[in-house]
Amino acid sequence: MMALEDVTVLDLSHALAGPYASTVLADFGARVIKVESPDGGDIARHWGPPAYGEDSAYFVTLNRNKMSLGLDLKNAGGRRVFFALAEKADVVLENFRVGVVRKLGVDYESVAARNPRVIYCSISGYGQDGPYRDRAATDTIVQAESGIMSFTGEEGHRPVRNGISIADLTAGVNATIAILMALHARQRSGQGQFIDVSMLEGQLGLLDHSLGSYFATGVPFKPMGTSSVNIVPYQMFETRTRDIAIAVISNALWRAFCPALGIGEWMDDPRFSTNRARVQNRDALRARLQEIFLTKTYEEWEPILLAAGVPVGAVNDMAAAVRHPQVDARGVLVELDHPVAGKVKVIAPCFRMSRTPGQARTAAPLLGQHTEQILRDELGLSTTEVEELRQAGAIGKGRA
Repeated sequence: MMALEDVTVLDLSHALAGPYASTVLADFGARVIKVESPDGGDIARHWGPPAYGEDSAYFVTLNRNKMSLGLDLKNAGGRRVFFALAEKADVVLENFRVGVVRKLGVDYESVAARNPRVIYCSISGYGQDGPYRDRAATDTIVQAESGIMSFTGEEGHRPVRNGISIADLTAGVNATIAILMALHARQRSGQGQFIDVSMLEGQLGLLDHSLGSYFATGVPFKPMGTSSVNIVPYQMFETRTRDIAIAVISNALWRAFCPALGIGEWMDDPRFSTNRARVQNRDALRARLQEIFLTKTYEEWEPILLAAGVPVGAVNDMAAAVRHPQVDARGVLVELDHPVAGKVKVIAPCFRMSRTPGQARTAAPLLGQHTEQILRDELGLSTTEVEELRQAGAIGKGRA
C-alpha cells in the first residue's frame, strides 16, 4: 500500500513550484494527471539544453510518476473535460499568475460548486491578495524581494542568488504540507478548502531565526560566505586538498575541537572559550584556523575530527555527491525507462516510511501521452467521442 494511492490530483501547474509538490504526492502513490496545453505543454519542457528529444532534462527529472493530458482550457470542450475530471478529483493544483484561472473559468469557486470536497491549491509569487498580487514572480525575483539574497554570497561582495531555486522549492514543499493537512481535515469535516501558498512568505518563513536576530539588533545581515552570524566556527576552510566544512555548535564541542587541532590552550582562552566570545573575535579565530587547516589534507583532517566527535564534511561538487558512499548505500539514485531517453536517473523520495514507502516508478510523460487513456478510463469516453474532442481543438494529438 502507498500512503496516497486513493488520492487523485489534477495538476495544472508548470515550471517548478507546483510540479515539485505534485511529484512528492505522486511519489507516495497519488494519481497525478498533469493537465498541459497541447501547444507546447509545461514551459519547463523547453528549459534546455540539455534535453531528451523534445523535452528538457529539467522537465524529465522533475515530473516522474505522472500522466499527461493534453487539454486546451481556453476551449469550451476542454473545460468540459476538465470539470468532468475535477468532479472526481481530490486535489486541484495550479501556479499561474493570480487571476488566470478565474479568466479561464477553472478557479476554486467554479470547481468547488461542482465538488465541495475538492482541495484547491494555488501557488503564486506574493499570494492571492495585497498590492503585489498581480506581479509576475520567478524564483530569482522572490529571493531578491524576500531579503534572502541580501546576505547570500562572499563576505565583502555583492549579494548572489542561491544556487538552487529555493523560493520555488520551498513553495512546493509548503504546498505539499498544506494539501496533506487539508486532506486530513476533510476526513473530519467532509469539506474541501482553498489553499493560498505565497513564495514570498515561504522565504520569510525560512528566515525565521535570522529575522529573530535582526529584530533583536536592528542590524540586517550581510553576505558572510559560508560563515554563520550566530555560531563560530561554523563554516568552510581550505585544506591542502579539498575544502572542509566544520560545525562547532556548542562549548562542549569547542573543548573537543581545540585538542584535535593542537590548540588545547585555546579551550579556556577568554577570547574563545564561549560562543559569544568567539563571535566577537571571529576574524582572529578564523584566520588562525585557516592557517592550521592548510597544514594537512582533507583526508588527514577528517578522521582526526571524527574521532573528536566534531561534525565535519567535505565540500563536494555534484559529481562527488552522486558518488557519495551514503547515497549509494541508501539507493538514492533510481533509473527509470523513458520512451525517448532510455534510462534516466532521478532522485528517490527524500524520506522513508516503514509501512507506506514512496517510490519513483515511471519516468516523466511525453506531452499528452495519456490523453486517450485518461478520457477512456476516467470519463468512459468512446474512441469516437475522443476524436470529436480532438477535431474541436479541445485536446491535442499526444506523443507516444
